[in-house]
Amino acid sequence: VFDNEGEPTTYKYAKNVYGMQMARATFEGTSKLMGDIRPFVLTRSGYAGLQRYSAIWTGDNQSTGDHMLLGIRMVNSLGLSGVPFAGYDVGGFMGSASPELYTRWMTIGAFSPMFRAHTAHGNRRSEPWNFGEHSEDIVRRYIQFRYKLMPYIYSAFYRASQTGLPVNRSLVLDYSYEQLIFDHKYDNEYMFGDAILVAPVKGDENVAKVFLPKGDWYSIFDDEKLPGNQVVLREAPLTNLPVFVKAGAIIPMQSPKQSLKEAGDGVLYLHVYNGETGSTFDLYEDDGSTKKYTEGEFALRHIRFDGAKKQIVIEPKQGTYASPFNKVKLILHGFSGAESLTVENKRYALENESLNHFESAFRYHQFGPEQVCSVLTSVFNLHDGETVVDIVK
Repeated sequence: VFDNEGEPTTYKYAKNVYGMQMARATFEGTSKLMGDIRPFVLTRSGYAGLQRYSAIWTGDNQSTGDHMLLGIRMVNSLGLSGVPFAGYDVGGFMGSASPELYTRWMTIGAFSPMFRAHTAHGNRRSEPWNFGEHSEDIVRRYIQFRYKLMPYIYSAFYRASQTGLPVNRSLVLDYSYEQLIFDHKYDNEYMFGDAILVAPVKGDENVAKVFLPKGDWYSIFDDEKLPGNQVVLREAPLTNLPVFVKAGAIIPMQSPKQSLKEAGDGVLYLHVYNGETGSTFDLYEDDGSTKKYTEGEFALRHIRFDGAKKQIVIEPKQGTYASPFNKVKLILHGFSGAESLTVENKRYALENESLNHFESAFRYHQFGPEQVCSVLTSVFNLHDGETVVDIVK
């Protein structure tokens, strides 16, 4: 029985509020102890308001394909409930995953707000090297891609903190008038941030039916452009989780890292996917560990792509944080026929380049043909003022 502020009640009634208050007390206590360093609190239960104090994971799941997909829907539902920082035990907490299940789960987990492999004592350990070289190599590729994608992911968290729009989004948020999103065959699909669509597949399935909402979509592996508002059949080996990028999207990336504390190469890799509608993106940066962002020590840039004009505008930086990025490598997807850029009245040639987002770190690992994108690239300096880029044919 709980006192419940003078109105005694049972644990059954008070359980979730109690869990939220435990997270709140932990957050407030560690905030005092850690001073200027942000605490990280993780809870398994909570209530409305939890997002102010803690991340959450979905509890003790099982090592099955059904629980893998259930976890995705739970994280999407938590996002709809105002809790964007959520994740699941990749590989399953109870039971030992097969190499196929573990590998697929890790590729999906790379596109989740909180990404961790975790299992109970007595089961097969959940480190990638415990599942054989094939699985280890695939998992390494997806973890490396997540590190490259971190500017996009961190900015999605910033937007969640400002607007409440979650990082993992049920398709109902952006495509609520398209009937097929309510078909149970597609209810595991979700948007990761504004522009990346993920279609989860079980580990023992090699073909997937994917519903693509209205608009055009690019396969993240080879830049194949597909019209939306249709169901497509896609091959889905363990190496290739069905992932698509919305036409007109802006996807900022960074150089591969082993830790976010590494300095990197100072280049912002700005991927722009050709589309008539274009888009906007708020690129947010801070030091990632202190509370100085509350005093203005952050960097926020509004980036716009005008699909009709084929123009990219990087607006002046807001905030006092010194961004580690001093150059932009513009990577154009689907811009056939473009020959150069004009940036601040200077002309920059566009170079043809082959791009593999998921290149193996070990060249002797060949598990099928490497899928690459043919892109156009150019490099120019980044400064704190406005930068206007025109794509010229």
